[in-house]
Amino acid sequence: MNMGHREIIGGLLCFCCWSTVVTAAPAAGGETGNLMTPSADMMRPGQFHAGWYEQVGQQHLVTAAALSCRWEISALRRTGGDASNAEIGFKYALRSENVLTPGLAVGAEDVTANRRRSFYAVVSKTLPYGMRLHAGVGNGRYAGGFAAFEVRLLPKADVGRFPDASVYAEHVDGHAAYGVRMALFRGMKLALGVDGHEHFVGISYNFY
Repeated sequence: MNMGHREIIGGLLCFCCWSTVVTAAPAAGGETGNLMTPSADMMRPGQFHAGWYEQVGQQHLVTAAALSCRWEISALRRTGGDASNAEIGFKYALRSENVLTPGLAVGAEDVTANRRRSFYAVVSKTLPYGMRLHAGVGNGRYAGGFAAFEVRLLPKADVGRFPDASVYAEHVDGHAAYGVRMALFRGMKLALGVDGHEHFVGISYNFY
C-alpha cells in the first residue's frame, strides 16, 4: 500500500510538470526559460530542446534535457567573437506552479567556471489575461537579482502553434532586454529582440 501511495504521489508530481510543456523553450543560457533568463518551468521527463542564438557575431548553440520531473541538465556552446567555450548547467524544481502558488526552482550555469559560474533561484507565476511573472536572485550573471514579464499576444490562439506569440521585458546583469517569441509550428519557435543595445535572433525546437 505504501509503495502505491508513493507511485501515485510521483505521478501527480510529474503531471504538475506538464502544464508548461508546450510553451517550454530555451533561454540564451540553455535552460528552459524566457529569452535571457531562466524560469521555474520544467520539461516533461525524457523531453529535450535545442536552440541557436546569434548576437553581435557570436553564436550560442544550446540544449537541455529533462532527466526527471525535477531535474534538467543543459549545455551551451559559444562560438565566434573573441572567444569560444562550452558550459554545462542544471536546474532543480523545488515546487511546481499551481493556481495559488508560484513554481520555484534553483539552478546553475557554467558549473565548471569556463567563463562565469552563476547560481540562481527563480519563481514563476501565471497571472490573468495571459501574463506571467518570473523573478529570481543569484550570483555571477544574476547578482543583483533578475526579473521577466511575459505576455501572450493572442490568448485565444492554440498554445505552441502559429500564430501563438509572447512578448518579454526582462532585466538581468544590470541591463534590460526586450523581445518576442513566436511559435512557427508545434515545437519550433522563433525569437527576436534587443539585449541591452545588441540585437539578437534565435530559433529553437522542443522535442516531444
